[in-house]
Amino acid sequence: MKMEQTILITMTAEDLRNIISEEVAKVAERIEPRRDLPHFLTREETKELLRISETKMCELMGRKDFPVCREFGVKIYTDELFKWIRFNAKWLDQNRKSIRSVS
Repeated sequence: MKMEQTILITMTAEDLRNIISEEVAKVAERIEPRRDLPHFLTREETKELLRISETKMCELMGRKDFPVCREFGVKIYTDELFKWIRFNAKWLDQNRKSIRSVS
């Protein structure tokens, strides 16, 4: 049976504020680049953001799981694009051993 250990830490309100500010700054660093992006990206903007070729962009646009909105032209949902990238990066990490390089 594992017993939990309780530790009492004493700090000033200022110390606590500093810790919280540092953590918030770390999160803001990750979010900041997306703040300047529009809610929807054009095909060209997405290509530039991902630094990919037209061929790769065509491949992505053809995927059923790629976050494309076709309601008012072809646009890519910015927030969904970042979620899609995170999901696929996790999948690659988990399946890296079964993927072989073709060079």
